[in-house]
Amino acid sequence: MHEDSRAMRILLTNDDSHSSPLFHLAIDKLRPLGELTIVVPKEEQSWTGKSISRFRPLYLDTILLRDGQAYCVDGTPADCANLGVHHVFAHKPDLVVSGINIGINAGLGFMLSSGTVGACLEANLAGIPALALSQSLEPRVFRAWNEEHIFPSEDMARLRQQTEQLFDAVWQHLSQRPDFLQRPVTWNVNFPFTAVPDWQLIPTVLGHTFYGSCFKLRGDRFQHELEPLQLDTREHADGVVVRQGHVSITCLDIRQLGQRLEV
Repeated sequence: MHEDSRAMRILLTNDDSHSSPLFHLAIDKLRPLGELTIVVPKEEQSWTGKSISRFRPLYLDTILLRDGQAYCVDGTPADCANLGVHHVFAHKPDLVVSGINIGINAGLGFMLSSGTVGACLEANLAGIPALALSQSLEPRVFRAWNEEHIFPSEDMARLRQQTEQLFDAVWQHLSQRPDFLQRPVTWNVNFPFTAVPDWQLIPTVLGHTFYGSCFKLRGDRFQHELEPLQLDTREHADGVVVRQGHVSITCLDIRQLGQRLEV
């Protein structure tokens, strides 16, 4: 319950659209925690960052999911967050949650590009705290979803069981913070594909992870294809912690950007 004894108002979105099985895991975990409202992109919006639609109208439709009713927007995750916060709720939500993303969102390059995180940063601009949830995947699983829109059933069953434990630990940790619903920051959480037996929820820094070209020439056009990444190897970098089989949690505070005077 919220501190004033009413149910917590939670807005849920993502960047993989409503067909994502990991999105439905998030619904299952969040619905018992408060008054859940879903505003989700109509189509996948990966790599859209915090972009807002400017030159075309947006349509807010109502759809039925197996989990209940949701709103669907033909826009970006940040569009969904903005519309949800300012036009769907009679009063602003207490928390915006985005995810669970299909793929990791660790490191500076991916954080800035992530539609999942972008929705959360949009919430922060409205003064609302946010939680970004992302699931690291093995290449074969990510490829199966990306190319065939199939999530291997055995992997899904295992991740569902694992997420039960990992999410509960994250929620317990954040709920114990007296400032959780007060500070307009984003808690960027990344789950490992396979948690080690003695896994921990580890506070991390945003890794200095950079990429080169995002595109490759194929015939007469360029298609999205990343060059090999430059990964951060520092002990407390988020990607390092996830690759070791632990859960990373990084505080992103947009109010700290550009606050250091330099000449």
